[in-house]
Amino acid sequence: MCGRVFQGGTNVGSSPTHPRLLQKADTMKIDEANKIIYVRQSWLGDMGICPERGRLGAVKPEFRSGSDATIMGTALHHGIESVLNGHSTTLGAMMASSHGEYERLNALGAHKITNIIQEEIPGYINSMSTAWYENIQPLVKMGGKVEEFFRVPLGIEVGGYAIHLEGTMDYIDDTGMIWDWKTAKRVYNPKDKQKSAIQPTVYTTAMRLSGQHDNPRFMYGIMVRQLVPKHQVVEIYRDNGHTEWLRHSVRGAVGMCLSAGMDNEWIMNDTSPLCSESWCSFWSICKGAYNVS
Repeated sequence: MCGRVFQGGTNVGSSPTHPRLLQKADTMKIDEANKIIYVRQSWLGDMGICPERGRLGAVKPEFRSGSDATIMGTALHHGIESVLNGHSTTLGAMMASSHGEYERLNALGAHKITNIIQEEIPGYINSMSTAWYENIQPLVKMGGKVEEFFRVPLGIEVGGYAIHLEGTMDYIDDTGMIWDWKTAKRVYNPKDKQKSAIQPTVYTTAMRLSGQHDNPRFMYGIMVRQLVPKHQVVEIYRDNGHTEWLRHSVRGAVGMCLSAGMDNEWIMNDTSPLCSESWCSFWSICKGAYNVS
């Protein structure tokens, strides 16, 4: 069986708790009682990186952990949310909110240490906060919805299950502009994101199918992890053709899951840079268990 079995359903905007406290629930989930499978963009992303990573995320969720990079990102999200919800009205207040969340997460000690210079992390947080506050925030229409949860039928069935999309958008305004905040080592390649990014496809499709917005737009607001503030804004265009492609690709991913089951290994991709101890939570029970470099 793929993912966790649970009962009931939730519609757009009614998350039962703060989604980041659920570790984003990155796996596929099956509601056996109602014959519904819930799919998230993060799980589809994992499947694209390495199908076995997607399987292990479902059967071994206790191994999933963040890194110093991811808790920095979570801290920046916290600071951004404090501005969007009106709790922080200055750059200094946003910085304080981000630093406080980073210190809280760092104290838990539940993350991996990567090649990031630890002593420079406070400076990175200040720089990325400045990049968002001074350069990205002016482009954001205020008064929108922060951490907006959705569950929407995709309009297909696989193996007798109706497929629904599920996820949480960082921010959406009343015009249908979706924003996703990213912290990154370097700026994005817009052509690559336009061609292949799954997140904009899932989020814009969900808004169309929910009936909330006929023509939603998607923007990445990117803060580069360096000591001098640097930002990037990238708009990704998605239309009904992308929705049909999403349906096609989800059929394949869910169909493989249902046919292969969760007890046996799936295809593994060790050619990805993310196949490493630093960047894959499941390294120790996958390639890392074989003591090969």
